[in-house]
Amino acid sequence: MFRARAAPQSCAMRRLLYVLLVIGCLAAFAAAQSSSAVPVNPLGLYYDNSFTNIEQYMRPGALLVAGNCNRYDPRFAKARESGAEVIAYLNAIEVYDHLPCKLNAGFYMGGRENVPLWPWPNYGERINWPHTRLADMRPGSAWANNIVEYVSGLMREGKVDGVFLDNVGARLWAAAHWKDWSKEEQDAWTDGNVDLVRRIDAARRQIDPQFIVITNNLWDRGGGDKRGLDGERYVDGVVLEHSPPDDYHEKYAGRHFGDERHRRVLVLTRTEEDAKTWANVPGVTHVAWQVKYDHPGEPLLPFSALNDRRVNRANR
Repeated sequence: MFRARAAPQSCAMRRLLYVLLVIGCLAAFAAAQSSSAVPVNPLGLYYDNSFTNIEQYMRPGALLVAGNCNRYDPRFAKARESGAEVIAYLNAIEVYDHLPCKLNAGFYMGGRENVPLWPWPNYGERINWPHTRLADMRPGSAWANNIVEYVSGLMREGKVDGVFLDNVGARLWAAAHWKDWSKEEQDAWTDGNVDLVRRIDAARRQIDPQFIVITNNLWDRGGGDKRGLDGERYVDGVVLEHSPPDDYHEKYAGRHFGDERHRRVLVLTRTEEDAKTWANVPGVTHVAWQVKYDHPGEPLLPFSALNDRRVNRANR
């Protein structure tokens, strides 16, 4: 008799669990659909003292990248007051042979001669871009510690919404001849870059969880090598700089970054046609028609306010 009475209850319980499972799946699907429906907004990089078109980007939803030397220009403050987000450009992987301005010296440890350089194949030999030297990106290096401390200071200062970490990622693509590096050197580079964004993410969780962290590089080393992919956990997105809208890059734009609380996947294009194509790629949040780095062209897309970062700037 005990079993006879228990059987209907067991069936009812299974039906209830099934219904709850279906509801959970539908909710997850709805959330995924909602996250993929984020509007694509205009983006602009203002690398030097040219501020052409900036008034047109002083709108909620816009994202502006301040350059090495102009971060504290009042036009960026005005843009933030108008609802745009402003993030600071930092060339984290290398040091210039001649620093472009006094503001840069603060980032480069008081002077470029103070920055420890990449030790392979011999100290200070590696060059990824003309007139620069690769810095020591190994985990826990004095340079890596300096970057974390500097970015933490920007979080506390509250005058920008985040950072654009140029070239930080799983590997290098320019003139550093990455394919000729030994595996030991490649792994040290990748591990150092992943460790850097991990530590920056840990700092922002303590100081300002709404601070944006974007890296201008990929976390995929290619050829099925997954060593750098862990870096995607610690950033809000990446920059696809003049990347063709091909199958690989479009799929990469749709990858998950961080916890997706305030996803920022940026695309820089040289043509209006590419900008409009990228604006329809799932996962992309901001697009710039950016022929040069001094200023963007006029906005090609409408502005849509983003409400995933509720920052009360009056109290910061």
